[in-house]
Amino acid sequence: MNNLFNLARSGLSTAQSALSVVGSNLTNGMSPNYSRRDILIGESGGLSTANGFYGYGAKVNGVQRAYDAFANSQLRGSVSSWAALNGRHEQLTDIDNMLGDESDNVSVSMNNLFKAMATLSENASDGPSRAAVFNSLGVLTQRYNESGKRLTGLEKSTNTHIEQSAKDINSFTEQLAEVNKQLERIQAQNGTPPADLLDQRDTLLENLSEQIGIDVTENKINGRVDITLADGRPLVSGDTAYKLATAPSDSDPNKIVVSYVGSDGKATPINESSITKGRLAGLFKFRNEDLAVARNELNQIAFQMASRMNEQHQAGFDLDGNPGDPLFSLPDMKGIANTNNTGTGRLDNIRVLDYKAVNAEDYTISFDGANWNVTGADGRTVQASASGGVLSFDGVEIDLPPVGVNAGDSFSFNPTAGMAEGIGRALSSASKFAASDSAIGGTSNNNNLEAMLKIQDEKLIGENTLTNAYTKLVGTIGANARAVQSGLKSAEIDLNTKYETKQALTGVDMNEETVNMNMFLQYYQANAQILQTATTLFDTLLTIK
Repeated sequence: MNNLFNLARSGLSTAQSALSVVGSNLTNGMSPNYSRRDILIGESGGLSTANGFYGYGAKVNGVQRAYDAFANSQLRGSVSSWAALNGRHEQLTDIDNMLGDESDNVSVSMNNLFKAMATLSENASDGPSRAAVFNSLGVLTQRYNESGKRLTGLEKSTNTHIEQSAKDINSFTEQLAEVNKQLERIQAQNGTPPADLLDQRDTLLENLSEQIGIDVTENKINGRVDITLADGRPLVSGDTAYKLATAPSDSDPNKIVVSYVGSDGKATPINESSITKGRLAGLFKFRNEDLAVARNELNQIAFQMASRMNEQHQAGFDLDGNPGDPLFSLPDMKGIANTNNTGTGRLDNIRVLDYKAVNAEDYTISFDGANWNVTGADGRTVQASASGGVLSFDGVEIDLPPVGVNAGDSFSFNPTAGMAEGIGRALSSASKFAASDSAIGGTSNNNNLEAMLKIQDEKLIGENTLTNAYTKLVGTIGANARAVQSGLKSAEIDLNTKYETKQALTGVDMNEETVNMNMFLQYYQANAQILQTATTLFDTLLTIK
């Protein structure tokens, strides 16, 4: 009789625990970060007799958290790959839409200028036709300005996104270090790491992998994780988190760089090309490739167009018989001093020797104490000449500072930087347009204008005309955008597949849990019936006299 009561009591207790676990699964089942719990039920021993074995009932051996380390690792890798493409795609789409706007872009405005000039060529003294050319010049420079400013705005927004990504990474690593600390403490006390903390840990790991590619090593006993970057440097080691810091580049204050802060507190700029996964990688790739190509090529088109057309325009004469002035104004070229320079020297007085030889490239100009050296964007040594206090290379000459430069000082320099954003209409009025090749006041022939019209067919940028160069730029950015879009779609499919695989292994099936709930409810009711039967038997025995 006593054993019957024990059986009922153990069964009811086990059923109650099982219903609690199933209830937790049903309550949290809609959360994508919740891992299913499974109750482990076993026998609580028994008694062997000559008549056989009599069990003492059931007991709960534990509650197991559904978990698959490999599936989680695969999902994190997929998240990192998707986030890299998505981070790049968000920014790249903006450039593609701007450059590829067929109704309103630099190329359209450039063609409209040549059309207005062709109309003026029919009567070079016609006032309305001159006004149309004058207005077209203004519209063209405005289009350049707007495109340049938009690219500058994208650079600023990309910097902001990079800073935010670094902040998010620091936040997640700090939280993971704290979770590690709690897991070790609770496991030491109870022998088992708590499932809710493990869920929190895995969620933080996914969030971190969305920002940057990581390698994770898990302690299977206490659940702690050590996290490293792709290059092996630790982000989280036990309860210690390592930070990423952001600051303006030493060589370019308009560029935000990310540095790794080691255990000694020193910040070392990370190699951006080594970051290939996560949102941060996508932002780096956009800024260093897509944005750089768009800015350099647009600036080059603006510079070459303005230089060539100014050259030809100044060879002619305006309606009053005066020599032609420049059609376009361009911003001054400047070298940017590295913030680590110990000297005070500057590179400000820069002139164009041969505009056709000028490249849209990021140069580094350095002084080793005896000589000036020029390095290209790809690290190559650029042939340069330094004599008489003047440095000359690739179509430009720079007055070197006579004093204030120390060994090790360097400057960054891009000859075409800011050209699109800073180009302006220099012509003061329509009558100043130099259509004629002779100085006859009051009338004008169209000889110089005809020479200017031929510029649209000249190969000014490599083997490309101005229009073809812009078309090539649009094509390059468009091809990149389409490739990223295609890759993003594939990454989304892979991400969904990996997520579904993880959910199949560790997620909650609401239908299955409903079946389990009904099963354990019947289990509870059955044990309640055993208790009722035991009580009835006991009462019956009490009534026997």
